[in-house]
Amino acid sequence: MVRCLLLGLVLLASTVSAQNEVFRAWSVRLSAQAGVYQDTDNLFGQSKVSRAFIDPPPAPGNPARVRLIFAHGGSVDVRAFSRARTRWEFTVETDVEDTDVVLRWENVAKVPRHVNLRLLDVETGRRLWMRTAPSYTFRSGRGVTRRQFVVEMDTDAQLPLRITQVKAQQTRGGAISLQFVLSKAASTRVQVLSASGKPVREIERAASRSAGLQSVQWDGRDASGAALPAGAYLIEVTAVTDELEQTRAVVPIVLKR
Repeated sequence: MVRCLLLGLVLLASTVSAQNEVFRAWSVRLSAQAGVYQDTDNLFGQSKVSRAFIDPPPAPGNPARVRLIFAHGGSVDVRAFSRARTRWEFTVETDVEDTDVVLRWENVAKVPRHVNLRLLDVETGRRLWMRTAPSYTFRSGRGVTRRQFVVEMDTDAQLPLRITQVKAQQTRGGAISLQFVLSKAASTRVQVLSASGKPVREIERAASRSAGLQSVQWDGRDASGAALPAGAYLIEVTAVTDELEQTRAVVPIVLKR
C-alpha cells in the first residue's frame, strides 16, 4: 500500500521554473516479465526534487521470481531537473530459466519532446530509442540471470529522425520519380497505396540508406507486374534506425496514362 502511494505521488505532474526555463515533471514506468512472473512497480524520471526509495527485502521463503532494481537498491529513481546527460542504471534479475525476459516501458509519449531516452543493454551494447520501441527482450540462462541496463537521457543533443522534402512526379517515360531527405542513416521501406490506403506495390524493403537526399523509381506497375490504371495513389516512406527510432511520410501522386 505504501509503495503504491509513493508511486502515485511520483506520477503527479508539476510545473516549476529553474534557470529561466520551465520544466515539467515526468516519469516512465518500467516492468519486467519472465514467463508468468512480473515486476511492474518501477519508475524513473525527473521532478523538482530527487526521490529514490529503497525497497524492503523479499519475505523469507517467498523470493521474487523476476525483479527490476535500480542501482541504489530501490524501485523508484526520480532525479532533480537537469538538462545535462543523465543515466539511470538498473538490473533485471530472474531465476526463471531458459525463457524470454521482456522489459517494457510506459508513459514515454508523455515525456517532454526535448527529452531523448535510449535504453542500453550493457552486455550486448544494443541501444533502443524508447519513444518508438515499446519493449526489449532477452533470453535467460541457467540458474539466476542478471542483466544490467542503462537508460541514457540527453536533451536536444541529437537530430531526430525525419523524412523531409518528399516529392513525387511522373517522368516523360511514364515512371514515377520519388525524392526525399533523411536526417540520419536508416533502413527504409517504400510502398505504393491506393487512394483509400490499400497496399498495391512494395517498391523496396529494409533498404539501408545514409543521411541526405534519396531517390526511388516506380514503374507504375503493381506487385504482379501489371500496369496500374491512371488515377490517384499514395507513396508511403517509412524509416527506422538501428535504435528503432521510426518515422513515416506520405505523398500523393496522380498516375497518368
